[in-house]
Amino acid sequence: MDQAAINLLWSLQLWQVLQGAGVAHGVICPGSRSGPLAVAATLTPGLTRHTSIDERSAAFLALGLVRGTGAPVAVLTTSGSAVAHLLPACSEADLGGLPLILLTADRPPHLKHCGANQTAPQEEFLLACVRRMVQLPLPGTTPFPGALVQEALAAARGPHRHGGVQAPGPVHVNQAFVEPLHTSRTQLQAVQRQWLAQQADAVPCPIPVIPPPLAAGSPPPLAWDQPGLIVAGPYRGHDLAAYRQHMRQLVGRTGWPVLADPCSGLRGLADLPVVSGYDLLLMDPRRLPTPNQILRLGPCSPSRWLSAWLEKAAALQVQVCEQDQRLWDPLGRIDWRSGHGLAALVAQLSPGQPSEAAMALQRGWQRQQHRLRQWLDHQLEASPVTEPWLAWAISRWLDQQPPTTVLLANSSPIRDWESFAQLCSPHHVTCFRGVSGIDGTLSLAAGLAMASSAVQRTVLVSGDLALLHDSNGWLWRRQLQACGANLLVVLIDNGGGGIFEQLTIRNGEFSMEELFTMPQSVDQPALAAAHGVPSQTLHHPHQLREALEHGSQQARRHGMALLHCPTHARRDHQQRQRLRAGWLAHDAAPLETGDSLHHGDESAPISHPFPTRARPAGEQ
Repeated sequence: MDQAAINLLWSLQLWQVLQGAGVAHGVICPGSRSGPLAVAATLTPGLTRHTSIDERSAAFLALGLVRGTGAPVAVLTTSGSAVAHLLPACSEADLGGLPLILLTADRPPHLKHCGANQTAPQEEFLLACVRRMVQLPLPGTTPFPGALVQEALAAARGPHRHGGVQAPGPVHVNQAFVEPLHTSRTQLQAVQRQWLAQQADAVPCPIPVIPPPLAAGSPPPLAWDQPGLIVAGPYRGHDLAAYRQHMRQLVGRTGWPVLADPCSGLRGLADLPVVSGYDLLLMDPRRLPTPNQILRLGPCSPSRWLSAWLEKAAALQVQVCEQDQRLWDPLGRIDWRSGHGLAALVAQLSPGQPSEAAMALQRGWQRQQHRLRQWLDHQLEASPVTEPWLAWAISRWLDQQPPTTVLLANSSPIRDWESFAQLCSPHHVTCFRGVSGIDGTLSLAAGLAMASSAVQRTVLVSGDLALLHDSNGWLWRRQLQACGANLLVVLIDNGGGGIFEQLTIRNGEFSMEELFTMPQSVDQPALAAAHGVPSQTLHHPHQLREALEHGSQQARRHGMALLHCPTHARRDHQQRQRLRAGWLAHDAAPLETGDSLHHGDESAPISHPFPTRARPAGEQ
């Protein structure tokens, strides 16, 4: 058997081990050195393949698939600078705790450090972000090191005691090949026959299961019978339904209200005392009852008002993360923490019922939430098309829709959703805030769409620079269409980096546009059309519902569709300022009689142009 056949047979073994670890999707980038692994992928039954000419885009698609499926996904590249393009997605997978498998082909050791073409120290490129970097031997020089690869893949699913892995995350598998790399047709058929014969005689090799770390010996210093409050950050686990059920158990026992991040997976759940308006409510928290204990779940939200309140709160603060032992406390206020997840905490609950004091605290927060929701509806129902209005109006439209996956891009979209969206029904709203970059946004959304069922809608809400930064993501349209997935992109085109208008930068001594917002003269609908993506432009608020429905239909037909929403960054920011100032003034006014009677009951009808849909039976 010549070297090309050995390379292919070795590559088949590698994909087999990857599949045994739960890898069902492989994202393949072109390259000669990676040829044996690419061909082996086509010969691996049950592996769903996606292809991309752009390694950075490919890695972000894989990351979206990881978030959408909850399983590890492999991305394959050739040698050299191709590996460097994996770093942005790798750093997001690291801080986001996502098991991304980075499979890279390399030149053999004798070509390193001697000026050989397309050769670099690529095994070092991703070291700062990965749980393991595995340098595999040259095919044919040793038996295939399956146990070594299995151990690395187990580290990707962490955390566990073995090897100090504190959280799930990316793994880099670097495989060098010597030439010849490519088999003839006859050789390929011979390798296939040999591989099938080996599989018929092989004894299955189970993937080792590394035990999780033992739960903390001491229980959390929380008094379940006393008033408290839960701050739920972005959900980073892999079983949202179970997480929601554990939250119901916790609230049922304690009565504590839940300040829920837009990506917590908890907003819109009618059977939980969710407070979604905390970003506005906490500008002046004097009307809010203050707890003596706060349970923080996962990382913090981007709200600076929530962060400031937590930093100043004279309360015991306990943090619980989902299978993540790392420190997530930039405020320096955590008194006790655990990385074993909400399920482990709920298992320690003592029996009992919520105290009257706890329920009074819950009613106080719910009453303010109810007042804020009514006030925002009144303020925004006659608004022109602005960024705050779009967050509010899209969330109202979603209340009428079946379960939908929504990706909120970083920068302004996630912040406006946190402040102004008023979601009344549960949807899978997510974000990628590990390093909070704007790169890879469209590809992340495409991966989420591919992971969803063909009947489920996926919506991306993005700013113009974030979308332009990943314009190669439009190339996923054909593959989305081929697999029956659909993605509706809602583009908030505010003429550049509108987030900078929210910072105290503009002073007239320099060009804000040149140095910060950097508006681009790109016709975004034309760019989408060049990739076969249909688009429409929103000109008036009353067109939004019809535009979203039409865009969803176009996405189902073409794989992708664009809804272009032009706004003006400075006017949008002025509206944010008016809304914040207006709420402070309204909140400072004496309570009306009706306000004091609701006591957190949100069943009273709220007037807005997007009436809440009925929730299907059994929906979580």
